[in-house]
Amino acid sequence: MAAGPDFADVDEYPAESLRLYRHSKSARFVNQLLETIGIGAQPLLFTRLSFLIVATYIEIPFMLLPVFNAIDEIDGSMVLASRDLGANEWQTFRSVIFPMSLSGVRSGIQAVFIPSLSLFMLTRLIAGNRVITLGTAIEQNFLVTQNWGMGSTMGIILILIMFAVMFVTRKRRKGVPGR
Repeated sequence: MAAGPDFADVDEYPAESLRLYRHSKSARFVNQLLETIGIGAQPLLFTRLSFLIVATYIEIPFMLLPVFNAIDEIDGSMVLASRDLGANEWQTFRSVIFPMSLSGVRSGIQAVFIPSLSLFMLTRLIAGNRVITLGTAIEQNFLVTQNWGMGSTMGIILILIMFAVMFVTRKRRKGVPGR
């Protein structure tokens, strides 16, 4: 029987070069976009700007999905009633849609804030360790400088910040004393 093609011998360089070309085209697109809005072309790799772009790209679904679900649950008759009572679009958003979607905003803040404190690999791969997040500072204190006291203190501060965000974004119950 004749053997089929051995895929282990297939040269992967063409696929890799196509991937690099696609990446260079997307970098050119981002630079063209930055020039269009007046910022000008920027080096994108190993910069704070690249870290912010990629972190935003990663975290945006975690914010948008809870907000979308909260807005989707709003009864359309509430918006129509607001319009019937003479509210314009901004007043409808401010007085009806936003207050009724606050549960989604709170959930989105919690879903984005906590994971964004420890974007270890993102700071290494995209920002080239030029961006220091609280998580990478803790890691450096433990592993690089071996200053365990400072690393532990920063870890406790991180935990307290997470508790504060959870407390601020908690759902408040109306009419229940002591809660």
